[in-house]
Amino acid sequence: MLCRMLARALLSAGVILMPAFASADLVGAGAVQFETDRLAEGQAALRSRQLERAERAFSEALRANAGSTDALIGLAQTAQLQGRPDKARDWMAKAVAAAPGSPPILQAQSKLLVEQGMGALAEEHYRRAIAANPGNPQFSQDLASLYLEQLKRPAAAVTVLRDLLRRQPELASAYLGLGLALAADGKLDEAGRTLDEAVQRDPVNPFAYHAQGLLALKQGRADAALTAFDKALALRPEFVGALLGRGDALLALGKADGALATYRRAASLAPGSAVPIAKRAQALERLKRPDEAEAAYREALKLEPTHTVVLNNLAFLLASRKQRLDEALGLAQRATTLDPARADHFDTLGVVLLARGDQAGARKAFERAVAVDPAHAGARQHLARVGAPAEAPAAAGPSAPAASPREIPKEAARSSTDDAARALSTRLEAWRQAWESKDAGRYLSFYGKDFAPPDGRDRGTWEAERRVRLDKKGEIHVQIVAPELRVEGDTAAVSFEQRYRAGALVDTGRKRMAWHREGGEWMIRREGMQ
Repeated sequence: MLCRMLARALLSAGVILMPAFASADLVGAGAVQFETDRLAEGQAALRSRQLERAERAFSEALRANAGSTDALIGLAQTAQLQGRPDKARDWMAKAVAAAPGSPPILQAQSKLLVEQGMGALAEEHYRRAIAANPGNPQFSQDLASLYLEQLKRPAAAVTVLRDLLRRQPELASAYLGLGLALAADGKLDEAGRTLDEAVQRDPVNPFAYHAQGLLALKQGRADAALTAFDKALALRPEFVGALLGRGDALLALGKADGALATYRRAASLAPGSAVPIAKRAQALERLKRPDEAEAAYREALKLEPTHTVVLNNLAFLLASRKQRLDEALGLAQRATTLDPARADHFDTLGVVLLARGDQAGARKAFERAVAVDPAHAGARQHLARVGAPAEAPAAAGPSAPAASPREIPKEAARSSTDDAARALSTRLEAWRQAWESKDAGRYLSFYGKDFAPPDGRDRGTWEAERRVRLDKKGEIHVQIVAPELRVEGDTAAVSFEQRYRAGALVDTGRKRMAWHREGGEWMIRREGMQ
């Protein structure tokens, strides 16, 4: 600016300085390019989770242009990933102040609130943005996603998307969203028709075929699901989500080799993601191929050597097979050191020590697990088994972390009520692990052939809703607290306090379940919240 002002002053005095003008233009262009480069560097660093580098790059972009809303939003995103939510909101507020009313910035602000678990406030922001920008469909679609993913109100999502389609009836993406919302709301037939409409309106959208595949899986139509996923992949060969769905469909059809190959393909396309590896491990466990399942754990561990869930899982697997117990001990100890606030890790450490014959050490580990989480049913049971008192009935075998659902070896159902209760406790914990790991197929396999869903819904509708919820991104945590089991022959009544957490969403209530034995295995017949 100073160069330009000086040049104008000299020109007014009759002095021609063309080189000075050229220099000024080059300086301005250089500043713009510097800002652009720093923004690109910051975004790349964010994607690779190099947060210090990202913060530095966005800060440099902001110094180059104090009004750069992209830099401000980047700093907000970085602060959020750094675990500084207040600072993230401060940066986002500055972006909003720099460009009041800007739809992209309003959208970014609302998404930040969603990430921080402030669903009610995000809902309010989205509604304001919709009122101010009725022609912008993205706000309505984001609000619908908020209702589906965080607020667990699929009917509200359906209402929002139907309102959007009344305003913009040709919007194919709204039909796709509505189909997903209807499926989550248990209206599977209407969901299918709506997704068909989405495909007809946008036949080259792989996400629409992916949604059709997910719905077909939920309805138990593995052949139709496979066809839909293949159509998605024909349009987008590197669509990891469709590959994972294809693997699930193949596994449901009994084509295990094809499923494993598909999971491997997904892993090659998402080398930083543990999800395809976890899927492969689940399949290998079902196929009773523990050596290969172990290899999958090790592969995941190479990706993230300090990932406590993988460390814990591998330690548990080795201990359960009575193999490489020294290594198992080291893995379990690392997990407890890296994450001492998780009772599961101390519980697994106790299992490893017990496998090594160190009963005193195992007792200490189980005691530590109970100290971290007094309601940890598995640790309480193990503590009782090694000779320490437990105040509540046992409800679980060794806990397995969410990333790798693993059914604990089944105990034979004997005539003894105590033995039957122990077998049921093991099944209850395996059910919890399957739910927490979001393995929909394994989770649903615990429900017997005569299971009656709550609220009078039909079985297909209920299963579809469960699959949609379990397919959402993000970890969930499920705890079973103070379980009570009453076994009478081949039937049992179970009740416990259920603690569910997904991000900032926490839901606690008393659950009652009715179990019965089918072919010697405990299965769920009824369940509901009090």
